[in-house]
Parts: sequence; C-alpha cells; structure tokens
Amino acid sequence: MTGHERRPPRGSQVTDPVLSVRQLSRFEWSPRTPYRVDRGLVFVTAGGGYDAYLPPRRPTRTETVARRYTAVYEVDMGVHLWSAQVELPSDDDAFDFLAEVDVSWMVRDPARFVASGHRDVPALLRHELLAMARPVTRRFHGSDSAGAERELLDEVGARGSLGMSAGLQVTCVLRMRDTQAEGRSYREQQAIDIPGRQQNDESTERRRRTTAQDFSEERKSAQYERLLPTESAESLALHLARHSEESQRLLAGLHEERLRLWRTILEEGHIQAGAADALLRVLGEHGQPPGPPDTVGEARLSSFEPRRLVAELAEQAPPGRDVPLQVQVGQGHGDTGVGVALRAFAVPAQGIRLLVTVHAPGLLALGDLQQELTVVAGRDSDVLRFGLRTAAPGLHTVTVRAFCGGSFLGELRTQISVEEDVPARDGPPLGAPLDSLAFDPGEVTLQVLKTADGTYSFQLLSETSYAPESFRLLGGDPERITERIYQELRNSAVTAHPAGARQGRERLRNLGVSLWEDAVPQAVRRQFWEEADRIRSFTVLGEHDVVPWELLYPMDSGQEGDGFLAEWLPIVRRVFGQARVRELAVPSAAFVVPPGSPPEAEREIVALRAKLGPTVTDGGTLTRRSQVQELIDTGLSGVLHFACHNTFTANGSRVAMEDGGFDPLDLAYARGSQALRATRPLVFFNACRSAGQIDWYSTTLGWAPQFLRAGAGAFVGTLWPVRSDSALTFADAFYDHLVRERLPLGEASMKARRAIRDHGGDPTWLAYAVYGSPAARVVGA
Repeated sequence: MTGHERRPPRGSQVTDPVLSVRQLSRFEWSPRTPYRVDRGLVFVTAGGGYDAYLPPRRPTRTETVARRYTAVYEVDMGVHLWSAQVELPSDDDAFDFLAEVDVSWMVRDPARFVASGHRDVPALLRHELLAMARPVTRRFHGSDSAGAERELLDEVGARGSLGMSAGLQVTCVLRMRDTQAEGRSYREQQAIDIPGRQQNDESTERRRRTTAQDFSEERKSAQYERLLPTESAESLALHLARHSEESQRLLAGLHEERLRLWRTILEEGHIQAGAADALLRVLGEHGQPPGPPDTVGEARLSSFEPRRLVAELAEQAPPGRDVPLQVQVGQGHGDTGVGVALRAFAVPAQGIRLLVTVHAPGLLALGDLQQELTVVAGRDSDVLRFGLRTAAPGLHTVTVRAFCGGSFLGELRTQISVEEDVPARDGPPLGAPLDSLAFDPGEVTLQVLKTADGTYSFQLLSETSYAPESFRLLGGDPERITERIYQELRNSAVTAHPAGARQGRERLRNLGVSLWEDAVPQAVRRQFWEEADRIRSFTVLGEHDVVPWELLYPMDSGQEGDGFLAEWLPIVRRVFGQARVRELAVPSAAFVVPPGSPPEAEREIVALRAKLGPTVTDGGTLTRRSQVQELIDTGLSGVLHFACHNTFTANGSRVAMEDGGFDPLDLAYARGSQALRATRPLVFFNACRSAGQIDWYSTTLGWAPQFLRAGAGAFVGTLWPVRSDSALTFADAFYDHLVRERLPLGEASMKARRAIRDHGGDPTWLAYAVYGSPAARVVGA
C-alpha cells in the first residue's frame, strides 16, 4: 500500500476526519489490516465511485477484488467539539453582534464526506454559518441581540443541520451578544462615583473590578440555574467544558436538587456524547455536591468509558462433552480488541452490578444460566463461567444477554456444532457493544424464550432479578389460540359502534384477563404484583413474538391494576439483534402510499405533514417498490411512514406496490448490510397486521424484526387489521406526543392509545405493537 497517513496529536482539535489515504493494488487488501473499530472505511471503485463500510463492518478480500477497489480512506467517526466567536452585522453596521458558537460534529456518511473534497470541517461550518446568519442579523438593530438569536435559531432549524451536504451530523448552540450594550454598560460602570476615589485610585479600581465580577458571576449562576431543567443542556455542557475555571464557583450556587437531576440526565445519556463527556469531566474534577446520593444514577463518577460484551465457546464438539461458556464485560478501547467500541458511559466509583443471562436450547445446563458480575472503572470485569454439556447432534445457538436493573443493555449470539466422532475445537471470542450501562429507573423487562422441548421460559427482570419460570404457553399451541384471538378482534373492529361501546369494552377486558391467566406463569404474575408500585415502563423481550402482550389485563385474587397493561404502563417490545437506541433523529419523512390504499391514507399523510412541520424535510410520497427499496438500501433517515393495505397470510405479509409486491424478504440485503444502522430511522407501518410474523427457515420473518435488524431505531406496527379512521387518529396523536412534545417513545405510544380507546368499542388502540427503547426521544430540530 502507498499513500499518506495523518494522526493528530492526542487532545488536539480535529479539523480533518480523513486520517489516511492508501492506494491499493488488486490483491493487496487484507481484512486483517489493523484499523480501529471506531473508524469508517471508504473504498474507491475503478469507476470513481465510493463504497463505505461503517464500523465494525470490513470488506472481505473477495469483495475488494470483485469490486476492483483502487484506494481506501480511513475516516474518524467520533464526536468532536469546535468553538468560535463570530462577528455578525446589524442593520446599520454601526455595531456588530458577537456570536459565541459551540459545535459538536461527527461524520455520519463517510462516503459523502470523502466525495465532498472538504478537509477542514471548522472552516466549512464557519462558512455555512456566516452565509446563513448574515442575512438574518442584518434585519435587527444592534441592541436587539435576543431577537436576532431567536430568528437565527429558527433559520438553522428550518434549513437543517450544518454540514449535511458533506455527510456531517452537527449540533450547534449559539449565543448572541450586542457589543453596543456591552460598551454602554462598561462606560456606565466607569462613571460610578465611589467614595474615596480621589484618595486611592488603585483601591477604588480593585473594588470596581470585584463588584463587576461578583455581579457577572451572579448573573451567570442564575442563568445556568435556569438552563438546567430546559433543553439548553448542550449550551451549558459545552460552555462549562471550555471555562472549567468557573465551574467551582458557579456549580456551588446551584440548587442541590437540580444538580443531582442534571447528573442523572448526563449518566443516562440524554444529551450528545461529546457534550456529556465534557461536562462530566468538569463535574468529576469538582466533586459531588453535599448530601448522600439517591440512586446509582447520582453516584460520584470516576470513569466514563466504552464497554463491550465478550463471550467464548467451543465451535465444535462431540455429544456428551462439557463445553464451558466464558463471558466478560471488557473495556471497549484498543485497536485489536474484540467487539465494537462505542461512545463512553459512566461507571460509578463503587462499580455497577450487571446481570448476565444465557439461553442455550439443545444443550444441557450444568448450573445456573444467570449470574451477576461487577463492572469497575478502568479494567475488564472478572470472567463468568457457565457450565454447558452437548447432547443431541446438530447446530445449536447460544444467546448471551446483559441487563442493568430492568434495562436491557446488549446481547450476542454464538453457535456450536455437535457431531459424532469429531474433536472438540475452540471458537474465537465474539463481542457485542454495550451502548451504555445506564438503566431507566422503574423499567422492567419480561424475557420470554422458547426452549428445545416447546415450553417457554419466563423471567421478570427489574432491580430485583427473579429466577426463570418454565411454562407451557397457551396450552402448548400459542399460534392457534392467538389466531383465534386476532380473528375476534378483527371482527370487533369491523362491527364497533358507539351503541355497543360498553359491551365491547367488557368483552375486551374478559379476553385480557383470560390471556393474563393463560399466557403468564403464576409465579411471574406474583412477581409482577410485588414490583407493580415501582414499574414505570414494561419491555417484552422475546424471539418468538406470538402473544398480543398489549392485550394483557393484569388481575389476580384481590389485585387489579389500572386497566389493560398498555393503558396502564408504557409497553414496548424487543427482538434479538435490535440495538438499544435512545435518540431518534427526524430530519426528514417519506410516505409510502401505493395505489389502492385506503381512502383515508391521503388524508393521513396530509395531516402528518402538517404535524411534522417545515423543519422536517418532505421525502415525498412513494408508490413504487423500487423507490422504497432504494431508499432503504441506501440508508434512509428520519421517518418512513406506510399508510396502505398489508396482506397477511400463512406465507407472510405483502404490500401491493405499483411495480410489484413488497414483502419482508426484500429487506434481507438491508438487514445483512445494516443499511439503517447509521441513521436509526423510525418506521411506522400503519397497515393491517404489519407486526405479524412467519417462520422462514427456522428464523422469524416479519416487518418488525427485519427493519430492526437492519438498524432501525424504532418500529410501530399493528397486530391485527385495524379501522382506517382509528389508525389516522392514533398516528396523529403519536407524532404529536413524540415529535412535538418530545415525550419518550413508550409514553408517547401509551398516550396515543388513550386518544382512541373510547371509539365505540373499537379495539384498534390495543392493536399497535411498538418496538424500541421506552426511553427513546426525538432529538434535534
């Protein structure tokens, strides 16, 4: 390889994320070439095109030869900070506005950045900001900095992110000051008549400076205190990081309760990683305010670092052989480490306890398949050992999952081949990222796994971890009974009428109570009531997603909740391979409305466009399968909303598009390439039974698992056919709560259900299945 390489010194400001460019001969590339896993690779084709491989994916030697790559760019995809002061003109040019700009930026699309030719990101952002800002500030008098700031922020939101054309994701925070007012304030301060001034000019000047400084500190402290509970978190974080010498004095003046709240927000990852990183360093330097911490979230921080889940198991063994599974939570940095190093997360000084569970159908367990380990700052955890023994020949899959309290953190899957007369052979260590060790207080997860003998294992996971309970779900034939329930609910949706609302509600309630008794083991129901007062959200994690969990109506002897589980608590689902996404960006929205869609579909799209507003770029209405396929395969961003008919049969789901049918199998390439991983879009499938699934060569094939394994951040679909008018109202309320009010995904879906639950006995409000993190929120403009 020939080329050039540039490694900026540690701690220096990064201006060019392209770290190296290397020429390639035809057979020169090797997947073993050491590249850090947080770097993207962009390969240049013989035709001058660019192919991007986002971490941790790397091309094979066969791919590079077949596609005749001629060069490779290594691109830094981390978060970087840039700050500047920019002078902007006023309406009369007599005085300039002074804009303090704090920016966090990262490369979102490395291929686009390489193709743009830009090599100085701060210069690019400064140029775009000036071009956008100057026409705005010229409309304001030099004394109206507040008005100019509001207008400029609106303009930035309307145009979208800076640097978007170059493949950048940028968060920009700015503050405007008018130099005219500052000059007048200084002259007034100079004119203050202080007694004794003539006698001791030096003492007087010292007192004047002290008075001005005290006044300035008082104003700053009050301003920061106002910022804490608002959405100005980025501004505060970046400013304190730049001016850490102010932190001790300013933080001391904040109310203790708000400071504890701010620490919790930081540790749970509700702001950009770069800003959180900076402020956590400042808070760590100056210690914790007086008073005992309330929870793990408020514990004194001593580490902020990435982690990964690592497992090692033999890949081949004969029957009857002991094959121990070893699991560890390791540090995520290092060029050759197993797994993927993602953004840093906080580890309290005393460490944090995680629960690790193992699901190994077809293998014999020689001990408990759940154990706890402690993650301590600055080092890998101890190694857990799970005893397993091979039995029946065949290929067996072992799944390892990690939890913190009731919050699911991450998972990985490994396989072992059991064959007669073969030697045992160790497998390589496998890794999976743990995005964060933060848990959401009050989150409870119900893990439902199917065992080799057809029974189901139920485990309730909260801050108290209960043992798994085996159960023959719904008499051993959940698919048949579930289909009968769906058929009744479909008929109820068709015949719903205001006159029969009470009767319809009572019938739904009886179905829900019966399902609670038949689908949930008695021991798990008892555990649920023990936790009920502390539960704030409910996640169902399962690979065999056949039960309408949203229909559950918890009720046992002498105990009854506040109605159906889905109207009582935010309830979401998870599937294997689904990432834990806590931030949903909505820069654009595309709508799928093929010919033959319900008459209300066009009205639904018009209402949603108005709801999302002008700050969300309209991606147009798609009617052809080829349009949808291309959008998904190239990495759609924002929202993909389907308003159409969806045919569901024993062969699976299918949407009739203008140029042919579109079904979940068409997402196989996107799933394999993780096409949506970089953008984490929200997919809303407002169609009949879009959350239904079928078995496809022993794996679950459906819209939800396919989109989520391709990298979608969240998915919303229906479990049975729904009424079009109710579907429109649900979608309108859902986007209103999620996008406009910025409520978490779980709470937004719960409130949207409540908006249509009294529609004449129509059960549509329970039909929606929501997949994602219950705490996920929309971020950005």
